[in-house]
Amino acid sequence: MQLESIISPELTFCNIEGVSKKRLLETSAELIASKVDINPDEIYEALIAREQLGSTGLGNGIAIPHCRVPKCEKTIGCLIKLASPIDFDSIDQKPVDLLFFLLVPENTIEGHLEVLRTLAELFKNQSYCDNLRKSQNDPELYAAAMQAPNSNKQTQ
Repeated sequence: MQLESIISPELTFCNIEGVSKKRLLETSAELIASKVDINPDEIYEALIAREQLGSTGLGNGIAIPHCRVPKCEKTIGCLIKLASPIDFDSIDQKPVDLLFFLLVPENTIEGHLEVLRTLAELFKNQSYCDNLRKSQNDPELYAAAMQAPNSNKQTQ
């Protein structure tokens, strides 16, 4: 799967105010729902339910909130860079400023696990994350996201 197939310029948001984890999940659900045909409450409830199982904060300022969503017909990605880092209950207890939201169809079993693994590997690349953090607006953030360390930009 290519990165472009799960993220688009319309689902890339730079300098979003986070305030708190709960408020950020709510805001993100609204942002995503404004671009796809899914109820924001369904997205929010699925994200909250997943976070209750354990934080999706990976450490080093990165989180990959993900969930299965009813009425989601394909895998949807959304990249958000926060204006200021917030507490996200990350494993390293450091605040988060880069988030990649991943919504998958409710009946998806394994495909999204491979995407999650690939995203986690991508976000381990410090120069990639630095370039995302340097972005000043939505188009710059999207362009930086498309500059994946492997020139083929594949998520396998």
